[in-house]
Amino acid sequence: MRADASVTDLAERFNMTLTGMRKHIGILERAELVTTEKLGRVRTCRLGSRRLEEESAWIENYRQMWAARFDALDTVIEDLKRKEKRDGRKKSE
Repeated sequence: MRADASVTDLAERFNMTLTGMRKHIGILERAELVTTEKLGRVRTCRLGSRRLEEESAWIENYRQMWAARFDALDTVIEDLKRKEKRDGRKKSE
């Protein structure tokens, strides 16, 4: 994200084959998230004009929903643990 990078550099950084990286880059290009430019034998990638605000908002909405559900589940589990502990004491008395 900090600077342009060649497909070869990206493939090495992410331990991927050139073919695999080219496929990923192609998908990102179609989504307008990156652009590429070929200079000689080197294809360079840079961030595209489209930003991820829409996707980020969608992800954040679901993150909040799942966080609330997990918090509610934690509450239920803690209540069950307290009840189990309390009921266990009554039986042994």
